[in-house]
Amino acid sequence: MSKLFERLYKNYLGNTGNSVKVRPIYKFLFKHAEENGWFNKDYNVQEEYLEYYPKWIESSESCSVKGLDTFPYRFVSLGVTQTLDWFHLECARNGWRMRLLRGEYPYNRDVFDFDEFIDDEPLAKGDAVIISVPFSASGDLHPRYEEIMETCTKLDIPVMIDCAWFGTCYDLHWSLEYDCIKVVAFSTTKGLQTGNWRSGICFSKWNHGSLAVQTEWHHGIHMNTYVSLLLMKQFSPDYTPNLYRESQKEVCKYFGLQPSKTIHIATGDDQWDYFSRDDAYNRINLRFPLFDHLNGDFYKKLDT
Repeated sequence: MSKLFERLYKNYLGNTGNSVKVRPIYKFLFKHAEENGWFNKDYNVQEEYLEYYPKWIESSESCSVKGLDTFPYRFVSLGVTQTLDWFHLECARNGWRMRLLRGEYPYNRDVFDFDEFIDDEPLAKGDAVIISVPFSASGDLHPRYEEIMETCTKLDIPVMIDCAWFGTCYDLHWSLEYDCIKVVAFSTTKGLQTGNWRSGICFSKWNHGSLAVQTEWHHGIHMNTYVSLLLMKQFSPDYTPNLYRESQKEVCKYFGLQPSKTIHIATGDDQWDYFSRDDAYNRINLRFPLFDHLNGDFYKKLDT
């Protein structure tokens, strides 16, 4: 490994899923706080939040998600993670074997018993599946998405779809119109920079468990949902991808990477195996070089 690559690996490129910073979002929030203050009103906007969030998703001119209207219940979720935890609990309660694809978000197997990758052993009745869209290891729709949804519908396998990266992706189109999909979750953490005020929404065909009860009781994350609602009304799901799309193209060209349909994610060939995800993808996070490229500091950073 060259010293340049070693330095890039350690200091500049990353293997996390964290998104690139968006200065206009922070400036908007700071200005709002200066003009309105905080802690001086009732922040329980739960009903408006749950009503507005699907409209925000559907407002994207670049991405489309079919089938949100097939889920009768909507719950507030602390990012996508709280919904993942609920689905893990349902797996435990029902004795389902949780199944993942190679390269999937590792949180799932770090916090819950995990058996075999779907890639290595066929799905079977009694399994449960979690799959991210965009897919965690590629930033694109997984090529087996439709096949897996059809198999899960046929075998009555419950599925959760993790859409945590919606708001950072472009030119992506997928359907939720499968009977097997029981739970779908979105988050504002990546697309709207709410890592410090994490909130999300869960679309569900189940009306039980902690998310249902907490939503019914308005026992929620009121400041977080207030901030996210404020930002959804100001910034579209396409804002961040549109802001950084040209920078993604240029940064990937410089490094010899393949840009994905998620703005802060790229994939690489064998020389990038430092970033291997389950020996299936070499996934590289671009958040630092993207930010620097947009602000004119990219080539300066590479020279230092």
